[in-house]
Amino acid sequence: MSFFPVIISDLTCMAIVLYVWTRMYLDPMLERRAVILFRNMGITMIATVILDHVWEYIYESTYESGLPMHTLTALASVEFLCVPVAFFFLLMYHRHMWDRADSLLLAADIVLIVLCILNVRFPVFFRLDKYAVVVNVRGTAAVYLGTLFLFGCILVHDFVTVGKLDQENRVLILFNLVIAALGMVGLYYDGNVPAVWGCYSISFLLLYVALVRLFTKTDQVTGLPNRNAFTVSYYRQKRRPAPVLVSFDLNHLKHVNDSEGHQSGDRYLRAFAQTALKHLSPYGKLYRVGGDEFCLTSFSDPAQVQKALDDLQKLDACDPAFGNFPMDFAYGLVVRQPGESNGDLYQRADEVMYQNKRRTEL
Repeated sequence: MSFFPVIISDLTCMAIVLYVWTRMYLDPMLERRAVILFRNMGITMIATVILDHVWEYIYESTYESGLPMHTLTALASVEFLCVPVAFFFLLMYHRHMWDRADSLLLAADIVLIVLCILNVRFPVFFRLDKYAVVVNVRGTAAVYLGTLFLFGCILVHDFVTVGKLDQENRVLILFNLVIAALGMVGLYYDGNVPAVWGCYSISFLLLYVALVRLFTKTDQVTGLPNRNAFTVSYYRQKRRPAPVLVSFDLNHLKHVNDSEGHQSGDRYLRAFAQTALKHLSPYGKLYRVGGDEFCLTSFSDPAQVQKALDDLQKLDACDPAFGNFPMDFAYGLVVRQPGESNGDLYQRADEVMYQNKRRTEL
């Protein structure tokens, strides 16, 4: 054989990686840790594609003279390291909020890495027959199902869904798991290894699109969901609209901006947002919907929400961990009336908030 084999499906995977990298370069919206995530996952994918071509070259060039089964098995086992290594990068994306669950997920991922390494010498979850076709062994189904379960846990706990598990993210998780399952089914029943790498690249692309979408729904000053997220979750939610709505307005943001500068004003916004989030997150979802305007949508008992708001308003200052600023705001809490639209409820909450604001200014 005088040529190097070309596996078109693998080249398609590489093209997807290059597309994501090009998008990140041309439109650098993502934060640095997300860029590092997609850089590392892309490098892992490209390395796997190269190994897959090396495997195919050795297979084609030695088929007639006798296949080096140990070498082919070792290369195939190393290729499968692509999956747990990608899981590791996903876990590291969440390292700034590491908890016990992450430690358990990392331990499971390390087990998967060890299984791939052991498979070089022992058929832990696959072996190659005399024609170098992937053959299942006794533990194959358990390893594949465990890998799929681990992927789902990482997506739910560590990726874009932390504190932001909205309908779009549920769809993301569902389709990533469906795509991963299809790849594993193809591998389990047909020994179709390239199908796994194709599914990997599609998940890679979906995760990138999801993070870009998350960026457009996140306020970059406070870290809260922004007006876009509020519009999606509140105005477009018709099946089960939130019965309780709270509208907030900071009382002295303009004074801080004028006297100390807009950077100080941004710190004030973040300090208020994070302090409010710390106290109100058990009762609903908090959004920044404007300059100094915030909203809380809630399905909790209105009396409990009212008490939490009163307790928050009694604080002299924001949580010191977020900044030394006064906890000075007006709010309006309203409960949905039968047949009341989302727009009318929002307007009524705004009116109640401004009534309270005028009373405090007297």
